[in-house]
Amino acid sequence: MTTTRTLGLLCGAALLLAGCGAPPPAAQAPALPPLAATTAPAELVEHGAVELLPGTVRSASAAAVMARVSGVVARIDATPGQRVAAGAVLVELDAQELAARRDQAKAVAAQSAADFERAKLLLAREALGKAEYDAAQARAAGTAAAANEAAIVAGYATIRAPFAGVVVRKHAEVGDLLSPGRALIELEDPAAMRLEVEVPESLAGRLDLGARLRVSVPAAGFDQEAPVVEITPAADPVSRTVLAKLALPAEAAGLRSGLYGRVAVATAGGRLLTVPSAAVVRRGQLDAVFVADQGVARLRLVRTGGEDAGRTAIRAGLAAGEAVVVAGAAQVQDGQPLTLRANP
Repeated sequence: MTTTRTLGLLCGAALLLAGCGAPPPAAQAPALPPLAATTAPAELVEHGAVELLPGTVRSASAAAVMARVSGVVARIDATPGQRVAAGAVLVELDAQELAARRDQAKAVAAQSAADFERAKLLLAREALGKAEYDAAQARAAGTAAAANEAAIVAGYATIRAPFAGVVVRKHAEVGDLLSPGRALIELEDPAAMRLEVEVPESLAGRLDLGARLRVSVPAAGFDQEAPVVEITPAADPVSRTVLAKLALPAEAAGLRSGLYGRVAVATAGGRLLTVPSAAVVRRGQLDAVFVADQGVARLRLVRTGGEDAGRTAIRAGLAAGEAVVVAGAAQVQDGQPLTLRANP
């Protein structure tokens, strides 16, 4: 009896140990609840194909105001963003040498003019030969021209705005020693902006002066048609492009030179696969849609094109006729059951 009781205890212990070492049953993921959603089919639509070309906003009236003579900057009355009138003084140079030469030339001219007046009196009294008279006349004319030239050069020490506009950049400070040809101030007229676009030679033939094209400048919130006002007659032999300029409206707010813009140039017609824009969702850096497959939402990565009139073009990843989730696309998850609602 003792042996039988011992064997029973050992068997019970073995069963207990076996039970403790058994793995727990696998955890079941909670089922996703059904989501009420509206779907729409991906449709092929006829469209006039366009190509979006990048461009840059620039002012139609822009100038780099440069020094025409050497001198030290004595005063600058120009700050970036400041509006200036045409003829306003922007920079003054300390050009005392030019002023001294002007005064010297003026004095010589005055003396030559006085000598010529005396020569006229002497010629009238027949006390002076014709040759001496002609020489005095030539000296008077020459010194007067030299004095006028010296006055013009001395005037270059005062640098004025060539037109009314806004100061964009300043490249000099008081005390700088300038040399002729150095840019001091960049000035532009913000009321006359253009979008400059390099058009491939294959599309240049589709542009005409006066044609209105769709232009967008995202940073300024600008999106409307603009006329083509200039087309370069020659193509760039390196880039194989033609420069075109489109006039932007003066009343458009936020436009400034250097901004990125796009212009839509018509190419050929065709059929394009589109879905409602509300069906496209972002997953990180990728675009996706949810396809309704037998009542279940399936995530599908797609490559999108442009957007127009509330529909987005799908370049790849979707076939015509496939139903995509529209209302509720932002909340749906991959594999979630769908309760489809009728399209409104």
